[in-house]
Amino acid sequence: MDDSDDDEIVTLRSRDGKEFKISGNAARLSTVVEEAYNDDGTVDVVDVLRVSNDTLEQVVEFLQYHKDCAMNEIPTPLNGTSFTEIVSQQWYRSFVESKDRDTVFNLLTAANYLGIKPLLDLTCLRVTFELTGKNAEEIREILNLPVLTPEEEATARKEHKWIFEDN
Repeated sequence: MDDSDDDEIVTLRSRDGKEFKISGNAARLSTVVEEAYNDDGTVDVVDVLRVSNDTLEQVVEFLQYHKDCAMNEIPTPLNGTSFTEIVSQQWYRSFVESKDRDTVFNLLTAANYLGIKPLLDLTCLRVTFELTGKNAEEIREILNLPVLTPEEEATARKEHKWIFEDN
């Protein structure tokens, strides 16, 4: 990728029809946008039909910031016991810490759909620490999972024994 893309503007259109203009360098962090480029190096409007206005606006904010100040890669295994220990860059920490749970899940889904690895990693890390230390019922509520019938739970315990093993 070269700096010549700085003058190029890419338009992302949300499922609600709102269009967002963003520099080519910023937009190319998304594999969906990268794959939308034509053979001649141009790109038409990229329809992002699975992402709402509000979420796409935040994704664009992330992409624009990332273009100028890339996020440090999140190490695996994790090198800390809290979100703050692992994410040392204040802007990225604040970006997800300031969001409510639903917004974080919307960003995570959008990042996955658009193929934006740094945003996906960041939102997954936030969810990971939100789930840490929670019991099964609390996790079910956080993830909005349905309550299993006794028969469904018995089947799940039989088919996925490793999930229910005591450590």
